[in-house]
Amino acid sequence: MKKQVSKSVKATYQGSTHTDVDTLALVWRVANNVRELQMQTKLSSREGVTQPKPVTNLKQSGRQKFESSSLAAFNKKINDLKSGSLAEREVDDIAPLSFRVEIATANDAD
Repeated sequence: MKKQVSKSVKATYQGSTHTDVDTLALVWRVANNVRELQMQTKLSSREGVTQPKPVTNLKQSGRQKFESSSLAAFNKKINDLKSGSLAEREVDDIAPLSFRVEIATANDAD
């Protein structure tokens, strides 16, 4: 994994088993690329982009989906258990397997 990451950032693998790893060169390389590509400044006209598209906040929308669906169902089941009422049983819509297991005994060999 470490070797793949170092390959993706075009840096040599620097083992970290016995000594502290000097990442100063990597930090400066990234900082220079950010400055060169003007990634921290707002540019209204980037190459190949006519109109920038708004992007939703994935953390926020994911948390909202989680809270609205699974967390509500979980809390309902916990509250039902606390109150002593039985939780609704889920109905299995898949038919059980139909097979038989026969065990041969010494008497069957005759």
